[in-house]
Amino acid sequence: MLGCAAMYAQSLTLDSCKVLALRNNAAVKNAALDVAAAQEVKKQAFTKYFPNVSVMAGGYYAANPLFEYGIDDIENANARQWLHNLYYEYGAAIGLPDRITLCENGVMAGAMVVQPVYMGGQIVNGNKLAKVGVEAAELKAQLTEDQITQQVEETYWQTVSLIEKRKTLRQAISFLDTLHRDVTAAAEAGLVTRNDILKVELKQNEMRSNMLKVNNGITLSTMLLCQMIGMEYSENLILTDTVSNETGSTASPEADFADAVRRRKESQLLDLQVSAEELKKKMALGETLPHLTIGGTASYGNLVFDHFSANALAFTTLQIPLTSWWETAHKIRQQNFLIQKAENERADYVAKMELETRQAWCNVEEAKSQVTLAESSVRSAESNLADTKSNFDAGLVPVSDLLEAQTLLLQAQNQRTDALIDLKIKAEHYKTLTSSH
Repeated sequence: MLGCAAMYAQSLTLDSCKVLALRNNAAVKNAALDVAAAQEVKKQAFTKYFPNVSVMAGGYYAANPLFEYGIDDIENANARQWLHNLYYEYGAAIGLPDRITLCENGVMAGAMVVQPVYMGGQIVNGNKLAKVGVEAAELKAQLTEDQITQQVEETYWQTVSLIEKRKTLRQAISFLDTLHRDVTAAAEAGLVTRNDILKVELKQNEMRSNMLKVNNGITLSTMLLCQMIGMEYSENLILTDTVSNETGSTASPEADFADAVRRRKESQLLDLQVSAEELKKKMALGETLPHLTIGGTASYGNLVFDHFSANALAFTTLQIPLTSWWETAHKIRQQNFLIQKAENERADYVAKMELETRQAWCNVEEAKSQVTLAESSVRSAESNLADTKSNFDAGLVPVSDLLEAQTLLLQAQNQRTDALIDLKIKAEHYKTLTSSH
């Protein structure tokens, strides 16, 4: 977080606020994390191309041998008797047991390698789908940045608008203070009544109340701006950009609104949505195709016999799904519906975005007209106030007319400020919609 020391003022331009927002805003940071997560998914999908290697180890101990066979277990009586005689005569002498036992205890360790050769296109299409996911996350991140910078710009200009209105209020309060002194002197000379002084004082109280509201609005708006750009709020922050009376080069008309829509990130996202559904259909189809793998295993242990031995083997598997065709056919039909839905949404949103772009240009033109009208109103109100002040000084009009003329000027000045800010915001919005991506 960037701090503002209370001992000195810190200036902020609109461009610096945008830079800070892209660096510190939580939504922008989260969008970057979404991109990083999508890239990890892509890396996960890529690992499916490589062999699957696993190692294993195990052992067992049986209370009774799993396999036991002795002379007494021979069904042929003659053979059984002959082996008994032979064992009693020679077996005991040389230490041979009269029973054979296997699998009483043992241990084993081994490794297996399985390499997918053909998985119905699921690995290839899975990697393509993961790539689409990364592209979509990147576009969403760029859209988030655009939205945050637009919100920062609107908040910045709204704060500037309040600052301009505060300047206008100060001028009005200064005018009323001077008028109050003049009216008080006139009342002492018997030229006006005490009622005229009261009217001026009521207007002064109204202006002071408005000043309090504007100051509170500036504080809250500045705090919101600081939150957006990741700064600590300070009363010493100064917004250096000001409104301009220029209405000419705010935006240029777009010759081809449809082309502007095609360049927008939202259009690219809609295209990716269709591509993703098509890839999901291919992956569903891959479930019904043959799956071919090759592999090998190696082991070492004494699971069966007492002595340790090593072994290895190679294998291949070919899996041809049969009963899954029925289920997969419904999956494919489902994906066909989802593809059609994505295409319908794309067509619908593209049409709406073209309408939005046209409306944005109309809003710019209307805002320009409002600025021109507001400028004319200010000039008329200034002229009216000057004439009314001259007539008041000559004793031709009451103080209420002068107060009304001053109120009309204040309203005209505030309307001009609002019109200029509105033009800047709408022109920037139109520029964002039509700029190349």
